[in-house]
Formats: sequence, structure tokens, C-alpha cells
Amino acid sequence: MKIILVPIGSTTEALRGADRAIALYRAEPVAIHLLNVQRPLPRHVSRFFPRSDLRAFHQQAGMAALDPAIRALDAAGVPHQDHVIVGHAAEAIVQFAEQHACDDIVLDTPSRGILSILHAGSIASQVRHLMRAGTEAPVSRASSAQ
Repeated sequence: MKIILVPIGSTTEALRGADRAIALYRAEPVAIHLLNVQRPLPRHVSRFFPRSDLRAFHQQAGMAALDPAIRALDAAGVPHQDHVIVGHAAEAIVQFAEQHACDDIVLDTPSRGILSILHAGSIASQVRHLMRAGTEAPVSRASSAQ
């Protein structure tokens, strides 16, 4: 069974990623991993809180970001595993894909502004760059046109 990674950072990404994951699952059963990457809090902030509080904060914020995709997949009867990790988005996505032997990564297609056309600075472009540099998992795009 193929393993599909759907990284999610926003509600728009959640809904598009869920739609794409549902379509992939209906074409052939796949294992779906939803992933939200939370940015680490700055050290000058995090030093005032116990690690357990920081973990709970990141987990709660991450699950809130995943919630629209979880609801869509549950409504469609599509099984999935949900993950929240802390790190820098592109690197964390690639590392997760490698650790879980993901066959495909479904990334959101950004809006059509000039910077997005050039993929300047987007998480998706950073993931694509890192994937070309190190691993073989293909990267799919989840767009509103699909």
C-alpha cells in the first residue's frame, strides 16, 4: 500500500489536501498521514514555560490546523493518521516523509501572484528543492482545479 503525506499549514491547504487525499484513496487504497509542523517558539519566550506546556500548546495548535482535513476525511470514510511536530516546515516535512517511507507528498498549489508563479520562498518550493537534493518521494500538487 502506498503511503501519502499531506502536510497542512492552513485551512485552505487542509481542504485542498483532504480533497486530493480522498481522490487518491478512492483511486486505490493508500495510507494517509496528515502532518502539521509548528514553528518553535523563540527561546526568549519558551524559557518561561515547562516543556510539557509547550508540547501541549503545539499539539493543540497543530490539531486545530488539521481539523478541517480530519473532518473531511472522516466524512468521506477515509482512514488517516494525524501528526503534529515542531520544527522548520520544509525540513520537517522532508524528514517525516523519509522516516515514514512516504511514496508521495501532496502539497498545496499557491495562488497565482508573481512570487508564487516563481515559487519564491514557498514551503512547497523548499520541499521540492530538498526532495531533489536527497530523496526520491514524488511531490503532488493539491489545487482547487483537481
